[in-house]
Amino acid sequence: MGGIPQDGFSLSRPFSGGGKIFFLESFAACLSALLLSAFVLSALALSGCGGPLPPKDPYHLGQAKDNLGRGNHWYQRGCPVEAIGWFQSGLEEARLADSVDLIVKALNALGAAYLRTGHLDQAALALETALDLSSAQPDRPELPTVWGNLGALAFQAGRLDAARVFWLSAIREAEAKGTSPALFHCDLARLALSRGDDGEFKSRAAQALALSEGASDSVKADALNLSAQSSLKDGNAAAAEAHLLEALELDRKGENQVGLAQDLEALAGIQASSGRSLEALASLDRAFFLWVALGDKAASRRVMGRLEELRAATNLPKSLKPYQDVIRNPKLFDPMERLCP
Repeated sequence: MGGIPQDGFSLSRPFSGGGKIFFLESFAACLSALLLSAFVLSALALSGCGGPLPPKDPYHLGQAKDNLGRGNHWYQRGCPVEAIGWFQSGLEEARLADSVDLIVKALNALGAAYLRTGHLDQAALALETALDLSSAQPDRPELPTVWGNLGALAFQAGRLDAARVFWLSAIREAEAKGTSPALFHCDLARLALSRGDDGEFKSRAAQALALSEGASDSVKADALNLSAQSSLKDGNAAAAEAHLLEALELDRKGENQVGLAQDLEALAGIQASSGRSLEALASLDRAFFLWVALGDKAASRRVMGRLEELRAATNLPKSLKPYQDVIRNPKLFDPMERLCP
């Protein structure tokens, strides 16, 4: 549809002559405006843009979607504890709406959030229930990500062979549905890395990156992070840094705070190894306060250890006291924005 001229509806044009001329100009302007209005309304009706709004969802269905959306917001920001409450509410509303698709979605989301908080038994119960419900439906809703989360659960529990089987199942199901399996290639790449299998790691990382064009920004950033690690193994620090900078931009845009902290840690390693100590210090500083904001003390301590190593190796004058104080008393961080309530 063409754009409306800037003055299409303006009736207050400058006076340019006698009263008769002004009247005629005003009448012409009014007529032009009315004709244009009729044209626009006709075009809207034909295009469907001017039709009635779609009907509202029934109450419980609408509430389920809203609660799951709010939970996903907190989960993506790295706040699984906050997400769990919304996912539980979403599950209750989905059950009241008798929407199997949303019940599966809520159970799968709950399983992922419980897994992130270390509650493996609760994660297993939610994910196994989601698997049973999804498998019984003709369209198998959410099944690729359910398999994927079961793989993550097995990996966290140390059952690496089972994790591989789950992630391969996730890839097959995603391909059958015509969706991107890049996320699960990322998972298999990390599994290979944990086993010291460089050949498998590089192959999976390359597949993940190649398939990530059709995936979400967070998955693409994950694939770029893994590809950076692969490039480093090949001795190509320049390519690794380029991958990480692209991943940083995607994670920043999507407010994927966990991914952002991981990218910054990886980037600091490249900066330090190339003699750019001050840049590495700045990256680690940003990563440290992201982990503190997310409430992850273990990750905060890990980064503080790297700061100590960097300071000792390069004689940088920066004191570690501010970091130690924040870990001992996170309330010191309160003046800055907390990512999780």
